[in-house]
Amino acid sequence: MLRLFANLVIVLACNFFLIVGSAGLSFAQECPDPAKATNASAQQKQASKRYNRALPSYRARSARYNMALVGDSLVELWQPWIKDSFPTRPVMNLAVAGDTTQNALYRLDDLDLPDFHPTDVVVLIGTNNLGTKTAPCAVAAGVVAVVSKVRALWPGAHIYALSIPPRGKRYAFYEDVRIPANQLVASSLAEMPGVTFVQMNDDMLRCGKPSDKDCSNYKPDHLHFNEGAYKLITSFLAAAGLQL
Repeated sequence: MLRLFANLVIVLACNFFLIVGSAGLSFAQECPDPAKATNASAQQKQASKRYNRALPSYRARSARYNMALVGDSLVELWQPWIKDSFPTRPVMNLAVAGDTTQNALYRLDDLDLPDFHPTDVVVLIGTNNLGTKTAPCAVAAGVVAVVSKVRALWPGAHIYALSIPPRGKRYAFYEDVRIPANQLVASSLAEMPGVTFVQMNDDMLRCGKPSDKDCSNYKPDHLHFNEGAYKLITSFLAAAGLQL
């Protein structure tokens, strides 16, 4: 399994260099070694109280679940509406607030769920990797590494990888990083079997074009979602083929 994951990372790294190289030399020079976003640099981080409470129950009853969510606070805070979003599915919410792609890789390594065989996994990760000094290809490499790790853990599952959504001031935080990172993720995952990249409708999420006007889909921090956003995300997943 580890050898399969390592081979996937090597292939994906080559794909990134090809994609980035076609965008121009100056951009390619900004891209760090994609290996920095792989399991080799996974970072330990303390889990949330909800996750620590839920994981023993997930382990004890793992055979009854057939779906998992992987990600950061955008997914962990989905918990109050999970049953409404997926009424026919027993869902494990394996997300932890504040996680980067590197943190998520570490957490996936430490799951220990031998009896869990999901048919579907939803991944939403990467917003905590956005920043002024981060190249889009580095963010994308991390997201693809997480998806690859999920594929190695649960080869029988279909993976739905959601795009990194808008956030921040005017709901346009680091758009020069976020948008091309999503494009790179889409390009890489297009060749991975059993994976569907779901490009969410940014303007629907932020109630229109980038604006200083508050959007009811977001909390006042312009980062975390209210119920309306989760209803939209559920509709995007259903349109992509996920059974709710």
